[in-house]
Amino acid sequence: MENCVKALLVISNLLLLISCGGGGSSGGKTSPSSANPSASLAASSAVASTINSSSASVVSGLLQRPSNTTCIAPAPVHTGTAGDLQWQAAFPSLPNIQSATNIIQIPGDDNYWYATRQSGRVVRFANNPAANALTEVLNIEDRVDFSGGETGLLGIAFHPQFASKPYVYFNYIGRNNNNNQETRISRFTVLQNGMIERGSEIILLRFNQPYANHNGGHIAFGHDGYLYIASGDGGSGGDPQQNGQNLNNLLGKILRIDVNNSSDGRNYAIPPDNPFAEGSAPEIWAYGLRNPWRFGFDSLTNELWVGDVGQGDWEEINLVTRAGNYGWGDMEGDHCYAGRPNCSTANKIKPVLSISHNTGVCSVIGGYVYRGTQYPAAYGNYFFTDYCRNTTQSIARNNDGSLSVNEHDNAPAGVVSFAQDNAGELYALGQSGAGTQIVKMQMTGGVMQPGSMARNLSQTGCVNANNPRLPAAGMIPYTVQVPFWSDSAEKERYLSLPNNTRINVNNDGDFLFPVGSVLMKHFKLGNKLIETRLFAQGELGWQGFSYEWRDDQTDAVLLSDAKEKNIEGIVWQYPSAGQCLTCHTQAANFVLGLETLQLNNSMVYSATGVNANQLDTLSHIQLFTNVITSQQKAQALISPTDTTASIAQRARSYLHSNCSNCHRPSGPTPVNIDLRFMTALSATQTCHVPPAAGDMGISNAQLIMPGEPARSVLLARIKVRDQNQMPPLGSHLVDEEGVAIIEAWIASMEGCQ
Repeated sequence: MENCVKALLVISNLLLLISCGGGGSSGGKTSPSSANPSASLAASSAVASTINSSSASVVSGLLQRPSNTTCIAPAPVHTGTAGDLQWQAAFPSLPNIQSATNIIQIPGDDNYWYATRQSGRVVRFANNPAANALTEVLNIEDRVDFSGGETGLLGIAFHPQFASKPYVYFNYIGRNNNNNQETRISRFTVLQNGMIERGSEIILLRFNQPYANHNGGHIAFGHDGYLYIASGDGGSGGDPQQNGQNLNNLLGKILRIDVNNSSDGRNYAIPPDNPFAEGSAPEIWAYGLRNPWRFGFDSLTNELWVGDVGQGDWEEINLVTRAGNYGWGDMEGDHCYAGRPNCSTANKIKPVLSISHNTGVCSVIGGYVYRGTQYPAAYGNYFFTDYCRNTTQSIARNNDGSLSVNEHDNAPAGVVSFAQDNAGELYALGQSGAGTQIVKMQMTGGVMQPGSMARNLSQTGCVNANNPRLPAAGMIPYTVQVPFWSDSAEKERYLSLPNNTRINVNNDGDFLFPVGSVLMKHFKLGNKLIETRLFAQGELGWQGFSYEWRDDQTDAVLLSDAKEKNIEGIVWQYPSAGQCLTCHTQAANFVLGLETLQLNNSMVYSATGVNANQLDTLSHIQLFTNVITSQQKAQALISPTDTTASIAQRARSYLHSNCSNCHRPSGPTPVNIDLRFMTALSATQTCHVPPAAGDMGISNAQLIMPGEPARSVLLARIKVRDQNQMPPLGSHLVDEEGVAIIEAWIASMEGCQ
């Protein structure tokens, strides 16, 4: 057995650091029945799938979700010079957390941090600089094999939809019925008081560990909702069983499983796009890794950065992708491993960064790409460290796509893990003892500003570069039941999301888009493109971009400000970025038209020629994080041209589309009215209510006077185009058909019920 090159974690005083030496799997506790290893996930009454599935009876207009790597919201840009990086004690009064391995927050809950201890305990403390106490929330030391080195409780992840699925997942080393070590991926239920129910464990995945070291340990959810698991090569030294290159077992891999479903007798399901889903180890996402102790997803791009602890010569930082082979145990760093000097390097992905042991490193500790807002100078950089060097390093992407590495002098001693809070701020967890064990990164200098899209529409990645009249391949078309009035212009609509991200649909049916999403709308007058608007969800919020089409229709150019232009007798208004946000309000979750009420209808998808319901189609291609409810599928706006519907339904649908973006609870207007379709007329605060913002010279005016359109200010504002008009922006022509619908509705009203 070869000599130990590094001890991954001298557990005598801490956690783990990644050993390369040999070691057996003898000793430890047997697996107690209380761990409920045979419990079925499918049988758990608390389990409900959040992954959409489409039955054979559902018609989808698209076969699968298109890949989108080009139409992405711009990242913020940084101005100014970066200053020093410092680590500040985050909880100076907090007691020492013995043998701590992770700290993490529950998604959506900023009040507490949870910390794992290698022995098998979990503690909680307040997210307050004055925090001075630890509360134990779980003790499973009787199930966890903590016999030193790299064993014990190694990883933790909360379900990304924790509010509806209050589960926590652990990666720990236990003992099987033969008293041999095994990795377990288990799920527990978190109670409302924050305690973790000890008896709720369901073991999802388990596999044997031939040696006591190289267990990996990290787990985390990606944007796709799947759980990713870091697995080491099984231990000893030099990968003697050649597990790293073996696609028939789970060692030396990044694994990916669906914890929301179960299949084939497993307490989990295999994501259908796993690269080896039909193989004997379908959980594999990537392979050729030695001991990926810590990894982190970029919260903007979902890129997976992995710190892989090396053998005797090189530490590695890898960008891990689907089906990637990262070389171990044939390669270490960029080169053939010393134990296999004549290896083949073909089809093996080299590290983003290889760090020589000649620089004093021993065990890389992977971190995160900083996407917080407090320190603009750090934004977009990947931060990591090494257990044997008290320095922090960062990797930055240059404008030409190349990478540069920077070293920062200050780093806490003995860092074993990094963490992010829910706001994206970066922390490090070390072994320096009470008060300074958890530190928060600070970096002076720099200002973060919203980024911009390309000057020419053809360069944005949202359209075909050779024919910008056509959408890019990653764009998904959609239409709305009731269009917003835009001076008779025809519109084409598309949406795009970064790969591996999804839309969350809230209880009102509004679509909540992930960072990176872009919405695109073409405007045509007389079959001539006049404007394209892009609405992009960046790290700093939503931004609007207006492109003016050239007269020859070859491309469109980004405008820097608002503009008016006479086009075929119509004064067309190109909005500024600020004007976009006048209508795209926070109260309406910024996005207009993309909601279940508007998309619960059918359209013909040009890619397939199939006429299908849009909600069914988007569900089929798994664009939603949650299932569209039966109530949402039963509700839809009514087209203004649908004469089979009542005039009240048509009018309320028109007001919902054209007015409710501002006129709703918490809207940006000085009047308290609610014109959403699902709000009862009596609750809209419009019927038999005098106007609070001027009567427009109408005698005895009401916002809506049943049976008397002439006394109704709401109608009067729709009929004019001056300082009193509604909507207040973006229109120089009265919508005569809309006016007729609202007028007929008011005339037909006999009361406010």
